[in-house]
Amino acid sequence: MAVLGVAGAGIGEVLSVRLLVLLGAGALFAHVRPEWRVGIAASVGLLALASTNPVFSVYFLGLVTVLAVLRRRTVPFAVVLVAAAIVAPKMAFSRHYHEPGYWNWINEPSLTLALFVSALWLRARSRTDGGNSAPHDDPLSFALYYLFPSHAANPMLISPVLLSGARGIDFRATLALLGWFAAKAVALVALRQLGPGAFLSGLGPDDVDALGPFALWGRVVASYLETFLALAASADIPILIGRLFGFPLPDPFRFPLLAWNPIELWRRWGIYNRNFLLQVVYFPLGGSHRRKYLNVMLTFLASALLLHSGWFGSKYWEVGTAGWRDQSIYFLLQGIGVCACLAIWDWRGDRVRTAPRLSFALIAAVVCTQAWNALVHVVILAPKIELADRARLIARCLGFV
Repeated sequence: MAVLGVAGAGIGEVLSVRLLVLLGAGALFAHVRPEWRVGIAASVGLLALASTNPVFSVYFLGLVTVLAVLRRRTVPFAVVLVAAAIVAPKMAFSRHYHEPGYWNWINEPSLTLALFVSALWLRARSRTDGGNSAPHDDPLSFALYYLFPSHAANPMLISPVLLSGARGIDFRATLALLGWFAAKAVALVALRQLGPGAFLSGLGPDDVDALGPFALWGRVVASYLETFLALAASADIPILIGRLFGFPLPDPFRFPLLAWNPIELWRRWGIYNRNFLLQVVYFPLGGSHRRKYLNVMLTFLASALLLHSGWFGSKYWEVGTAGWRDQSIYFLLQGIGVCACLAIWDWRGDRVRTAPRLSFALIAAVVCTQAWNALVHVVILAPKIELADRARLIARCLGFV
């Protein structure tokens, strides 16, 4: 069967011809009848989910329907959400794991998406209660948050506020993103031609001492670039689909490899996950108004435990050490980098929010920022060696061992 996508486990989004035709027809219909855009998009999203997982689509539609009915009643809403998206699937799997026909209706990415989109919805609704602007509250718009056309193949945490601002197709922005997607996909395929031995994933325990610092740095940089290209290219797909339906969604990555400090890096990397964490964790904790450094660290820890540990997106009640431990260490190190940058800004009494002029100092800052981020990625990108060996690898790269 013909497919659209980029080969490799880093992306993994494969769109069948049937799904492509469905998405294309839906986007065209939404362009012809823009007043029906929300209904068309939600219907296409449901049909796309049904084409990929028919049994689950019935369950998920029932869940979304109940949530839509209860959307203004917080406690019943939360009870149904937790019961249907966490307890029921995990219990079904744990009790009937030897009967695949019984629990194969579970679709972990979609159920995880339902949890986090609901959190964004509740946050947006609380801001509405405070008198600020908020997304549309009608049942069809609410259903779209869970049944966006791209969610079946590429679930993404798109804020309800973004989906309430449809205004037609911006062909220039869409073509620009398509060009960048193609460039990243080609670069990823070319990079992977180096073979497993060129990346941290192929590194064994004996290689840490056998390889020199330059060889280790080569694997660190290659793995960092592969991770960025895979994440950025796969994140472009739902944004492209959304724009074709007339939703002006912002780019998911904004040239993070050009960031010149850790704060700027995380303003550019994983925009949609960042928005979720800001709305659900950072701002409710007080943001920068009180306990700023603690709030930053707790937000990065929440990123590890909520979005990246794998517990929500698993059929199991537990996750392994590599899930919570490695992710926690990785994001706590990232948080330390951001807090260190904030401390320097506070000490100097200024904050550079715009890009400084091109200079040797700027180039050095970009190189140092990217090297720091690449080294921190060793914690999660070298699974075949023990955590202590990963720390020693980082030390060797820095010339300490």
